[in-house]
Amino acid sequence: MGKKGLTILGVSVGVIAVLAIGAYILFQTMVNNPKNNYLLAELDSVEDSFGLFEERFESELDWYEHAQENAIQSTVDITAETNDPSFQEMGMTDMINNSNIKLDVGQDVANEVSTLGLNADVAGFSISDVHAYITGEKAGVTLPFVEEYMVVNEEDAASFLHKLDPETFTGEEDIDYSVFFESSAMTETQREYFKDEYSSFIRENLPDEAFESESEEITVGDNTVNADKLTMTLTEEQIHTFLRDLFNKMAEDEELANIIETQMMAANVGNPEAPTGEEAATEFNDSLKEAAENVEDLGFPDGLTSIIWTDGDDNIIQRDMDTALTIDDSTGQIAVDGTTEVKENSRVTNYDIAVSDDSMETVFGYTADLNETETGYEDTITLRADADDISGDLVIINSVKSEEEDNEIWNADISFNEELFGSPLTLYVESNSVYNDDQATGDMTFYAEDGMNVTKDTFVLNLASDSETVSEIELPGEDNEKNIGQMSEDELNSYFNDEVGPQFEEWVTENFGAPSGF
Repeated sequence: MGKKGLTILGVSVGVIAVLAIGAYILFQTMVNNPKNNYLLAELDSVEDSFGLFEERFESELDWYEHAQENAIQSTVDITAETNDPSFQEMGMTDMINNSNIKLDVGQDVANEVSTLGLNADVAGFSISDVHAYITGEKAGVTLPFVEEYMVVNEEDAASFLHKLDPETFTGEEDIDYSVFFESSAMTETQREYFKDEYSSFIRENLPDEAFESESEEITVGDNTVNADKLTMTLTEEQIHTFLRDLFNKMAEDEELANIIETQMMAANVGNPEAPTGEEAATEFNDSLKEAAENVEDLGFPDGLTSIIWTDGDDNIIQRDMDTALTIDDSTGQIAVDGTTEVKENSRVTNYDIAVSDDSMETVFGYTADLNETETGYEDTITLRADADDISGDLVIINSVKSEEEDNEIWNADISFNEELFGSPLTLYVESNSVYNDDQATGDMTFYAEDGMNVTKDTFVLNLASDSETVSEIELPGEDNEKNIGQMSEDELNSYFNDEVGPQFEEWVTENFGAPSGF
């Protein structure tokens, strides 16, 4: 090779060796130590929980994402059935069994357009031509007895509502029609932000010396596992410091404030007494700052000890967490313990949360028995309690999801303890859906049983839906609009009393006969 070639080779080998040693040290420092193993196991546990849900409802979630990005036109048919003698005695059986409500729904979230059409046939009486729409700038509605669309622009909404109800609305409200198209679910980007931002914060702000590890053989269910036992022990001072820094970080997090604002605006649509999204975010930030300043009002006299045991695949298969919390000179104990037995096609989790003080002890628990079958999933989730006033299995949820050819079949039942409602009650959902790339159809049936008076024959609600992707959602032309948002109070009174009122009376007479007093 020659002297020069040997020199280059030697330098190259040296560089590679240095990089390899550096990578090994970095791995040992950032990953393979008790602190990072503990935190990564917790993070993986959370992601596994989301993953289990996404596996079971993959088609539904994919269609939801598709509907958020594309224009969708849907029809929903609503019918009901009853064979209950009490309804028959009241003369309601035929009315219920022969009624049909049809909804035509258009939704284009990306372009902020939504439409609704209603047609109903109730025991031979038909109601049709009820239509409404909303965009990011305008909302309109028309009725069977009104020729034009009555519209209110977003900029006129607050003053219009004040004219209708001056005691509730001031006319200064900040009304944003775009809120109608906001989803209350966190986006994938938001979830990734929180995972990255706050997992890094937790890793950086929990002291390394608080963690330790050892190997221990434990038994979970039928399995004996040589597990990694990871322990986190925090003193009261360390807890206070961590919480203070966390609350301050959250209070200064603009992304978190934006998410809270969006969530609150979506949740409070139509509620004039609720705070605005901006007000809710401000109140939340102020409460975080106050909590940071007064974090020592919460006492942790015994600190906190949290132990997790992980198997060879980094699954948390056992947990034990204990702490004491002091508030206003009153101290209570909190303990969380549980196990997760992981097999190839099943996972059984049992957890108990015990809260106690000198006068009482209450235990809340849940069991999740999740199983993958040849055609889908069979799961049972049980919520239980052991307290002075209530005990036993409070709620039991059975869910069976299977795929047969192109059909997604989902049957679920939710059973409630008799102590919750005075008698046992079970709600049933039976669903059959088909999802393609650009369309979806589904049939759902709802009913309830209590073993005595309420059965499947008592009342059944049926929903049949048919959705397809379209190029756009059509809106009515602007040449057939009545802008009631800009009318004065006198003009509104005149319009509804002189035009809408008589047309309504004429429509009622033609369709239902003249009621007394007309």
